Amino acid sequence: MTDTSASASHYLDQLADFACTTTLADIDPRALQHLRVIIADTLGAFAAGNQEPEMRALLARQMDEVAGGHASVVGTGQRLNPIDAAALNAAAGCWLELDEGNLASNGHPGIQVIPAALAVAQQRRSSGADFLLACAIGYEIIARVGAACDMRMCIHPHGTYGVIGAAVAAARLQGLDVTEMRELINLAGSSPIAGNRQSMKDGATLRNWYASHSAIMGQTAVRLVQSGFTGPRDGITPTCDEVLFDNFRPGDVVRDLGKRWLLADGYIKLYGCGRPIHAALDAVRQALASTGDPSHWPRADDIAHIQIRGFKFIAFLNRRDIRNAFATRFSTPFAVASVIVHRSHGLECFDDAAAADDTIHALVAKIEMVEDDNYSAQFPGRQLCDVVITLKDRTVLSGHTEVIRGEPANPADPEEYKAKFFDIARRAWPEDRVAAIHAEAMRIDEVVDMRALGGVAGL
Repeated sequence: MTDTSASASHYLDQLADFACTTTLADIDPRALQHLRVIIADTLGAFAAGNQEPEMRALLARQMDEVAGGHASVVGTGQRLNPIDAAALNAAAGCWLELDEGNLASNGHPGIQVIPAALAVAQQRRSSGADFLLACAIGYEIIARVGAACDMRMCIHPHGTYGVIGAAVAAARLQGLDVTEMRELINLAGSSPIAGNRQSMKDGATLRNWYASHSAIMGQTAVRLVQSGFTGPRDGITPTCDEVLFDNFRPGDVVRDLGKRWLLADGYIKLYGCGRPIHAALDAVRQALASTGDPSHWPRADDIAHIQIRGFKFIAFLNRRDIRNAFATRFSTPFAVASVIVHRSHGLECFDDAAAADDTIHALVAKIEMVEDDNYSAQFPGRQLCDVVITLKDRTVLSGHTEVIRGEPANPADPEEYKAKFFDIARRAWPEDRVAAIHAEAMRIDEVVDMRALGGVAGL
C-alpha cells in the first residue's frame, strides 16, 4: 500500500496549485494545438453519436423530465442544464468508438473532461480561451494519474480517474481557489464508478454511460465542495492503489508537471473500434497493400487462414459471438474480417449490417489469435502486431505494426483528422455548417462566448 502521509500531501498540493495557477501561456504550444484537434474531433463524435436511436430516445426522455439550461446536446439543436447535457454528450461521444485517447494514460482523457467543461463553459458564457485552458488542465492531471498506476484488465477506465479531470476543468471555469481545488481533487478521486471491460466485449451499450459518470460526478463534486462537503486526506491513492488499480506512484503524477505535457501525446482515432485493434488493422492493410488498391484485395473465400499475433489487449478482444453493432467495435477478429470484406475501414465496417453479415462471420472463423508475451511486455510504448494471411493458393501476405498510425511516434496527416470530422459530422449537420463548426473549433480560443459556439443555430 502506498504511503498517504507527507509525500502524498506534497503531490496533492502541487496538483491543486497547477490547476489554479496555470495559464495558456504556460502550456506547450504543441500540446495546445493538439488539444484544438482533440476538441474538434470530440465535437464531431458527440454530434455523430447523438444521432444513434438510443441516444435520441434518451434525449427525448431527458427533455421531458430534467431542467432546461444553456448547454448544448451537440448535434441535436437542443439545450439542457449542464449536468444532463454533459452526460448525454459523453455517452454519445463513446458510442461509435471514435473518441480520442492516450495510451500513456491508459485511457481516454478527452471524453472524461470535455463534456463537463463544454457544458459549464456554455452555461456560464465563458470564453473559448477559458474553456481551452480548463480542458488542458483537466486532461493533463488525469492523464498523469492514469499513467501513474497499473490498470487491471477487468476494469474499464471510463468514469474512474476521469472524474478528477471533469471536476478540475469545471472548477477552473468557476474560479475555485487552491484550498478548494485540493479538497475537490480528493473528493472527486474518491467518487469513481467500477465499470468492467466485459460489458464492452458483450456489446453492452451501458459501457458508454461510464464516461457520463465523469461528466455528472465531476460537476457534482464541485457543487459538493462549494456546499462544504469534504473528501478524505488523499482521495486518489486508495482508488488507484487498492480499489480499482494497482501500484499507484504519486511521484510520477507530478514529475515534470508543467514542463512535459502528456496532452501532446494523445491520439485521434482513424478506425471506429477499440484502440488496441488498430495495431491489427494497420498490419492487415500493410499486408494487403502488396495486392494493390482495395479493389484488388483477396475475397474472403480466397483466404484459407489468418494469424494475428500481438500484445495482450489484442488477444483479450477476441469475442466471436457478435450480437450487435457495438460489439463489432471490440472484437479483433471481427474488425479484421470486416475491413477485408468491406475493402475499407470506415463506419460501415462496424454497423448493424456488418454485425449480421455471414461472409464476415465465416472469415472470422478462419482467424487465429495469439498473444506474444514479448509483445505484451513492450506495450504501451510499442504496439507490436504481426498479421499473416494465407490464401487458398498458398500465397502468404504479411504485415507488421511497430507503432499504431496516429501515435506521436507515427503521426497521421492532420488532413486525415479533418476528413474524419467531416465524414462523421455530416450525420448531424449540413455541409456548410460542418465546415464552419470545424473551423471554429480549431480556433476555439478566439471564441468570445462559448454559448454562441456554432452560430445562431448553435451546436
